[in-house]
Amino acid sequence: MFSVTVIFYFYFVCKFGNVQGYRNEANVRLENLIHRVLSRSSCSSPSDCQSKWGYCGTGSDYCGDGCQGGPCWGNNNPSGGRGGGSVGVIDSNAFACVFNSIDSSARTKQFDALTASGWTPNNKDEAAVFLAHVYHETDGLKTMREYCSPGCGPQYSSSWCSINAAPGKYYYGRGWFQLSYPCNYYNAGQSLGVNLLSNPDLVATNLKIAVQTAVWFFKANNMEGPARRGNFAATTRILNPIECNGGSGYQNQLTRVATYRRVRQCFNLGSPTINPIC
Repeated sequence: MFSVTVIFYFYFVCKFGNVQGYRNEANVRLENLIHRVLSRSSCSSPSDCQSKWGYCGTGSDYCGDGCQGGPCWGNNNPSGGRGGGSVGVIDSNAFACVFNSIDSSARTKQFDALTASGWTPNNKDEAAVFLAHVYHETDGLKTMREYCSPGCGPQYSSSWCSINAAPGKYYYGRGWFQLSYPCNYYNAGQSLGVNLLSNPDLVATNLKIAVQTAVWFFKANNMEGPARRGNFAATTRILNPIECNGGSGYQNQLTRVATYRRVRQCFNLGSPTINPIC
């Protein structure tokens, strides 16, 4: 706030001097100082943007036109490259707001993969729920493979259906929803027309498939309905039930919920209207 006050003070002095019909060296120094003060101003959180007025926060009022620092949207095309357009209510600006911790090149590739997937959310609530889970599962799209891989592969070798693991293949978490277990790889592959049981790593290496498997899981497990109503807790219970009811993953759930609250701001949704904790 101090820097904003100083800026307006100097701005008044400079303008007043110009009104008097002169522009001396002192005026020039004052104008240069304004730019230096602006350039030094920054927000304490890397996810916050500094608005044109010098305040910090998220959403279009801060990251939109006139944004001075942080993951700005504005006219700078933060997704870089192609990566424009929209996927229903998810445009490149909202996507950049959600996935604000990766560089623009990586973000463009991921946004293009979302576009190519063919999925369109029904409303902003569904988009926020889906992308919040994606952010949490992939560490903000920094990884398409579970961090414990490949060492944790054997623990996913068996599952609840008659589908057996292919020899030498592991089914640890991959893709936008960290797809795991032979059953899910097989069923997702059947839906997409790709043999994922024999080629599980496609879920990590092919970004379109990385998105499509997440969408498949989202639909196959009936997450769409509660997501469209903004019932984040119900979708967490489907995706990772051990986080619910104070289970072993409860602390993990709190991180997930914090992400969801932030992602809602990227769609100007405000605070959740349904308790997001399961």
